[in-house]
Amino acid sequence: MKDQDAFRRLVAYARPYLAAVLLAIALAMVFAGGRAARAYLVKPFLDEVLGAAPGISLSLPLPFVAEAPAAQPSGDGEALAVLRSQRLGQLLVLGFAIVLLVAGSHFGKDYLVQWTLGRILVDIQQALCSKLLGLPLRFHHGLRRGDTLSRVLSDATRAHQSLDVLFADLVPALLSVAVGAVVLVSISWQLSVAALLVAPPVLGAIAFFGTRIRRSARRRQETLGEVTQRLLEILAGIKIIKAFRAETHEEASFDRDNRRYFRRNMKVVKNRVMSRSVVELLNGVITIGALGFGTWMVLRGTWGLTAGDLAAFLMVLQTTYGPSKDLAQGWNSLMDALPSAERFFALLDERSELADARDAVPFEGLRQGIRIRNLTFSYGREPVLRDVSLDVRAGEVVALVGRTGAGKTTLADLLLRFYDPDAGSIELDGTDLRRIQRDSFLARAAVVTQEPFLFGGTIGDNIRYARPGASDEEVAAAAKAAHVDEFADALPEGYDTEVGELGVKLSGGQRQRITIARAILKNPDILIFDEATSALDAKSERYVQEAIERLLEARTVFVIAHRFSTIRRADKIVVLEDGRISRVGSHAELVGQEGLYRELAALQDGESDV
Repeated sequence: MKDQDAFRRLVAYARPYLAAVLLAIALAMVFAGGRAARAYLVKPFLDEVLGAAPGISLSLPLPFVAEAPAAQPSGDGEALAVLRSQRLGQLLVLGFAIVLLVAGSHFGKDYLVQWTLGRILVDIQQALCSKLLGLPLRFHHGLRRGDTLSRVLSDATRAHQSLDVLFADLVPALLSVAVGAVVLVSISWQLSVAALLVAPPVLGAIAFFGTRIRRSARRRQETLGEVTQRLLEILAGIKIIKAFRAETHEEASFDRDNRRYFRRNMKVVKNRVMSRSVVELLNGVITIGALGFGTWMVLRGTWGLTAGDLAAFLMVLQTTYGPSKDLAQGWNSLMDALPSAERFFALLDERSELADARDAVPFEGLRQGIRIRNLTFSYGREPVLRDVSLDVRAGEVVALVGRTGAGKTTLADLLLRFYDPDAGSIELDGTDLRRIQRDSFLARAAVVTQEPFLFGGTIGDNIRYARPGASDEEVAAAAKAAHVDEFADALPEGYDTEVGELGVKLSGGQRQRITIARAILKNPDILIFDEATSALDAKSERYVQEAIERLLEARTVFVIAHRFSTIRRADKIVVLEDGRISRVGSHAELVGQEGLYRELAALQDGESDV
């Protein structure tokens, strides 16, 4: 993505708040004009109050407003002192009015900018959340979580900061420089032209260092993703790390990645500091040069310059100098943030989840059955499933059996349309799954996974996740069917007990029973159990198994399991080997035949021959 494209898309986030942005720009112009007017006041103070022969005028002493003809005093020194006092009072009143205008416009400008930026940040975060939820499983299974986390947190934040730089720094600074330039030219175009001689080197330095900052910042953000990934791996594998006493090794690895990030970040810092230093140097040259050259012109009486003109020019120049430095720093900050914006938009541009076909029809429940025809699927390498064909009648319990990597879970994911097949089809009552509306289908399907996943919240919240509108009575009934009540009723807060992050406050069996209660509450037509009991002890498995048996009634069920307690009662057992279906039959049929199923049954029963 080109830098200008990323910048244009970032600015587009401000479009809904255009009115606030335009009002902030207007206030920024008032603020810039007020600062220039405040600096210009030094001229009438010097020439009209402290000068030998002041001219009295009630008009605004600004270069872009014509003054009324000055009234020269005709009296003695006492009359002159009176006129000076009157003019001093007028200038003080005007000065305080300008100060109030500057302060008020500054407050309004900053408040509106921060309000707009806050709303934009909400929009960016919402867009990220929606995108991550809408991305297909293929993306989530293939990503490096550290890089994604870096894009979501660091890159999105830096991208938002670039808008902060644009609206809070660059635009006000540009307006201040523009207003200051107009005032400087009105005071003395000759001094202004002399001062502009240093502008090309300043602009050249800003552009040169900006390019270097952008290049270094891109490499820095890539390295930040690696550091985040390393830290996530350490946290996820902390038990293994401690068991193998690998703390020192992991600490050294993290230190290497962290130092690499530090070095790349320092390249960005170095270029930013060098840019500021060069601009500081050139601005200093302008100020000293203008002071010396202007003083020489005043002494010679050239161009009609007065001491007040020179003082006003230098004051306005100093007022303009600050924004010009902000302009340079803001540009460098923008160049620093653009690579983050590119990475942020690269995530937003990822292809979203498979969309419904235009002629997709709603799913109103399984009446006849599921037909899998010549199904082939791969994750981009060798096929995981090859030419799989299977017929399942509505209401049947189908067990999927095979060694690890045989394609059991992949087939279940295809049944839920988390992926589309590379070849072949899955038909529900004769309709291709790709022509069924996804939301209506998933509303009638449920899955219970090997690792029971619970969200932060209460036991009741996690059961109700399947149907947010379910009543307390319905939740309690589902919990009873899944044997959740046997431990929840004994807790002080019952179903209002907090489960902790990922359900850490509960045992594995308790967590699994809650996920089954969640599936019972959903009351699905199609149900998938993916190794739902493999990680449980015998007692917990018995409870979970009883809950599963209640859930099997009047549903089309696919069971993936290594343990045969549920498989034995399945209507149909499908044996997968190397991505293909090798045998289909009942437990009694398959256990009496030579092959993989008999071997697995013998190993589980602790027998060599069945």
